Amino acid sequence: MSKYTGARLRICRTGGSVKVTLSSGVGQGNGGTSLPCKGCWVQSAIANTEVIKFNLGVAASTDLGVELARQYVSGTTAGAAAQPLWIPISDVAELYFYSADTDAIVDITYLVG
Repeated sequence: MSKYTGARLRICRTGGSVKVTLSSGVGQGNGGTSLPCKGCWVQSAIANTEVIKFNLGVAASTDLGVELARQYVSGTTAGAAAQPLWIPISDVAELYFYSADTDAIVDITYLVG
């Protein structure tokens, strides 16, 4: 018997996804429009050619932020996808991104409810 026997589990069944294109190498989650959530998974798109950095609450830059894992591409065929990063955050718009790759793409899947 586990310590969770008889415990109520609450499974979040709602959410969605947004795609952020880093115009001129910078971008903000949901285009800067508030999107409340319980957390989100963030992943660099496989077509990106440069590192993407992200930060919480303030703009990311070459010197500020954490690198997202890069997707593996071999020749002209896509390789294994990088593991998405889980971020326990309350608003998707609090995510900021930077990349030397203009028009890089970041995929965000978020949970609400």
